[in-house]
Amino acid sequence: MLDSRPTRSTELPHLESLLNAHKLCFNDLESQGVELFSVTKDNKPVGYFGYEVFGENALFRSFIVVPEEQGKNYGVHIWNMAKEQLKERKVKHVYLLTNTATDFFAKVGYTLFERAQVPESIAQTSEFVTFCPSDSICMRYEIE
Repeated sequence: MLDSRPTRSTELPHLESLLNAHKLCFNDLESQGVELFSVTKDNKPVGYFGYEVFGENALFRSFIVVPEEQGKNYGVHIWNMAKEQLKERKVKHVYLLTNTATDFFAKVGYTLFERAQVPESIAQTSEFVTFCPSDSICMRYEIE
């Protein structure tokens, strides 16, 4: 069984290293408003995810399964954990930017979304403004 908890500051170097190795945004993980979570199985790291919440909208970010645990369907389980957290927070629309995981996110229900149409609160995040390339693919998930 997978468990999630807020990421500890001592885990940030590991998370940053993983994200950097996979060419994912890691520059602003400690910024105000970024909430990060560690996912473990038997107290062993399986993956991480994060988000920023802006009322009914959220930016999903910093999502990764540790390399030695990939291919075990943990990504879907981790997304479902994140989705339940966001649902409890009354989030209705979840946005993300990706260059590498479009197929995965489509598989779990995200759809392509025009980057220029995201809410201003999302468009003004450092991930949208500074850290993700302008050719990143924007996607949206609707929480029911």
